Amino acid sequence: MKKKTVSLILAMMLLVSVLSGCGGTGASSKPENNATEAAADAGENTEAAESVQESAEPVQEATEPVQEATEPAGEGTKEDVQFAGGSGTAEDPWQIATAEQLDRVRDDLKAHYVLTDDIDLSGYENWIPIGAFQSLSDAPEDSEVPHPDFAFTGTFDGAGHTIANLTVSCEAPMGAGLFGCASGTESGAASIGHFTLKDVNVSGFYLVGGAVGLQFMSCSVTDIHLVGENHLTGMQGIGGIVGTGFDLISDCSATADITVSGDDGACAGVIAGGTTMSSIKNCEVTGGSITANGNATWGFGALCGAPWGAPEITDCKVSGTVITVSGENNRLVGGLVGFGGSYDPTAPAQISGCTVEDVSIVVSETTDSVGGLIGAGKEMMEGSDVMSSFVISGCSVSGTIEGGGNNVGEVVGDPACAVSVDCEGGMTVSAALDTAA
Repeated sequence: MKKKTVSLILAMMLLVSVLSGCGGTGASSKPENNATEAAADAGENTEAAESVQESAEPVQEATEPVQEATEPAGEGTKEDVQFAGGSGTAEDPWQIATAEQLDRVRDDLKAHYVLTDDIDLSGYENWIPIGAFQSLSDAPEDSEVPHPDFAFTGTFDGAGHTIANLTVSCEAPMGAGLFGCASGTESGAASIGHFTLKDVNVSGFYLVGGAVGLQFMSCSVTDIHLVGENHLTGMQGIGGIVGTGFDLISDCSATADITVSGDDGACAGVIAGGTTMSSIKNCEVTGGSITANGNATWGFGALCGAPWGAPEITDCKVSGTVITVSGENNRLVGGLVGFGGSYDPTAPAQISGCTVEDVSIVVSETTDSVGGLIGAGKEMMEGSDVMSSFVISGCSVSGTIEGGGNNVGEVVGDPACAVSVDCEGGMTVSAALDTAA
C-alpha cells in the first residue's frame, strides 16, 4: 500500500490520538494498542498536533496480531465453533451462519467471508470490533497508517442478510463499530458491504461507526443499510455507517441518532462522520438527528460532517433530519455536509444531484458558516495557500435554519469557495445575524 504521509492525515479532520482497548462487560484479550500521535484539523490545529506528536511514546510491537472477542453467555469456547462452509478464499469464502461464527472473523483478518443467514448479536454485551488500529511503525510517516496485521484486510459480503443488536462500548478507542479498522493492502483491496444493520448502540471516542470505525485506503464500503433504533456517541468522526473513510462510500442508507460529546467535538453525519479525498455516491439518510452541545465544535451534516477533499458527492438525499448545535463558537454546519471542496483549483469538488428535504438546523447565535446544503469550503490545505472549491449543480433544499452568527445561507453558509451554485428551493432562515446569498 502506498504510505500516507503525516501531513495528509493531519489535513483530514482530527484523525487522532490515544489508542486503547474496549472496556465494558465481557471484554477479553486484545492486541496491546499503544498511544498514537494526536492529529489536528488542517489549517487551524497543526501546532497542537505537532506538540502531541513530539511527546507521544513510540509505538511498540504488539505480541498478537489478532483480537479475541467476548463469549456470549452459555456458549462453548471459540475453538469449538466452525464455519458453516467454505475455505476462506475469494472463490470459496468462509460461510457465516451464526453470531459465534461472525465472532471468529477476527481470527483471520485476511480471509474472505460471506453471510448465509441473519445474525443476532444480543448475546454479546460488548462486542469487540473486528480489526483494530495499530500504527504501521514508529516512523513519523507511518504513525497514522494501519498495520495490516491488525486491521481487517479481507472481504466481507453480507449477501443481503441482517446483523441485529450490535452493542459496542469503548472508553477511548480509535475505531469502534462492527469493524474497528479495515484497510486494503499491497496484495489486494478490502471490501465490506451488502448487509443491513439493525438496532445498534455504539459509543466511543474517535472514529465511531455502525459498520466501520476507520475505513482506510483501498477498502470500499457499499450497500449497507442502517435501520431501526440506532444510537452512536463519540467525540470526533462519528457516522451511522462509517466513522471516517478514505475510500468510496456508495449505495448506503441510514437512520440514526448521533451525539457528539464534549467541547471540540467534530465531524458527524448519519452516513459518515468524515472522509478524506474520497467520494460519497447514491446514499440516503431518513430522519435521525445529530446533537452537539459542547463549545468550539465543527463539521456537521446530515449526510457527512467533514468530507475533506472529496472529489464528488453525488445523487444523495437526506430528509427529516434534525441537527442541533447549541454550544458557543461552533462552525461549519450544513443540511447535506458541514464543509467540502477540492484543493485542486482545476477540478473543484462536484456536489450534484443531491436533495435536502425538510431538514431542521438549530444552532447557537455564535455558530458560523451554516447552510441549507453546505456550511462552507474548508480554508486552505496545510502547507498551501490554495482554498478549497466546489460546484453545486442539480440540487434542491427545503427546511429551516434557526439561529446562527456570521455567514448563514439558505443553500451555502459562506459562499467564498463556491465556484457556482445551481440549487432549487431554499431553507427558511430566522434569527441569523448575517445571511449569505
